[in-house]
Amino acid sequence: MRKFTEEMGFLPVKQGNHLVATDLKNTQKKGMDNDDDYFNEVDQEGNVVAKYYTWHHMSIYPPQKVESQGWIKYDLNDNIIASGSRS
Repeated sequence: MRKFTEEMGFLPVKQGNHLVATDLKNTQKKGMDNDDDYFNEVDQEGNVVAKYYTWHHMSIYPPQKVESQGWIKYDLNDNIIASGSRS
């Protein structure tokens, strides 16, 4: 099982916990390259303690600028508990 904690260092994962990808989506349409990824935060006992949605959407045409990027952290009842930028 691949853990994404280091690659997603901008997410507020509690020390000792790690991220497990639940869905990684990449689509290209209407001149956009869209990455929409979903992760579970898992504690040391293997329990899911939070969920994340991250996105990075950019134009595929020069100058290839980022149109939208960010993340949202959810509790297990799907309530938003934090959000921010991917940078």
